[in-house]
Amino acid sequence: MDIQAHIHKVWPQLHAMPEPAFQEFQTSAYLAAKLRELGYAVEEGVGNTTAVVALLDSGKPGPTVAVRTDMDCLLFKQSDGSEKAVHACGHDAHMTIALGVAQLLKEQGLPCGRVKILCQPAEEIGRGALALLAAGALDDVDYVFGYHVMPGDMAKSGQIIPQINWTAATLMEGEIRGLAAHGSQPHLGVNAIDVGAAIVAAINALHTNPLLGGSVKTTRFLGGSGSLNSICDKVAIGFDLRSTNNAEMLELRQRVMNVVASTAKVYGAEAQCHIVGTCPAAEADPSLLKLTQECIVAELGTAGLLPAASITVGEDFNFFKQERPQLKTASLGIGVDMVCGLHDPEMHMELSALEPAIKVLANLTKKALVERP
Repeated sequence: MDIQAHIHKVWPQLHAMPEPAFQEFQTSAYLAAKLRELGYAVEEGVGNTTAVVALLDSGKPGPTVAVRTDMDCLLFKQSDGSEKAVHACGHDAHMTIALGVAQLLKEQGLPCGRVKILCQPAEEIGRGALALLAAGALDDVDYVFGYHVMPGDMAKSGQIIPQINWTAATLMEGEIRGLAAHGSQPHLGVNAIDVGAAIVAAINALHTNPLLGGSVKTTRFLGGSGSLNSICDKVAIGFDLRSTNNAEMLELRQRVMNVVASTAKVYGAEAQCHIVGTCPAAEADPSLLKLTQECIVAELGTAGLLPAASITVGEDFNFFKQERPQLKTASLGIGVDMVCGLHDPEMHMELSALEPAIKVLANLTKKALVERP
């Protein structure tokens, strides 16, 4: 297999068809067609979504190893108010890697067991992994390998992080409901802006265990769109929650809900908030770390092996382990000399750096197949 030829053929086609969460129709059709060409048994529309699951069976007893790629892109507001779809998180690179791994495994053959290529929608909204789980796509899986291209300050081209410890992330939004009144008679109203300011202050006073990295930030505060002499009766508010620990994240969510409701009550207002999206923190398997490190060193030497790293970003890949604790999982960080960073519409990378990722993941998959879960 000419891996560089594969990269420079496949990546431009995927990059040119960006589609947002659960709308990856062209993308999933393209991936399904490519995987069928390679001889995989392909199922489309998994879980009544755009998900694609491809299976390669050696015909010999052994574990089932899954390699997961995400498919969706990001949407960016333009100056004219329209939205532009852009692959600004590297999912086009991830799909290119997955197809490369699929081809290498087909050409080299499996020592035993089965391999699944999981083409997952809707990672950016934290719902795609759950959709695959609900559809039973991982019920027969023993290992799941994920990966992500990394910002330039975390990994350079020719370097791979053997385990990314993703952070738990939760986005919450709510509404504060006060009572409208004329500005000349504020005592007859309940100013939702005052209530919101008190809630923000109370949120900022929340203390968390510094060793767990928990934090809550107010990221939305919208209200007072009426006339300037009117007491505002509604405010929309939103929060970003982070923690390296899943148990602390559950506690943080409840504390935020309590603060919002109780603070509003003190002021004679009403308020509730709810979860918009969430991803759990990584719960990686230490037993896989040595195997992953060996595969990286075999391809890139010791200079290409970076330490395991923690990152304050969420990834819905972590739902697999949370919902199926028996799974063995690893999430690798791929250095690609990234410029402009993730979620920047101008983000770009060194495509040749995808080759070692393809080789490492194919080798890791084959080594996992001869292990026993």
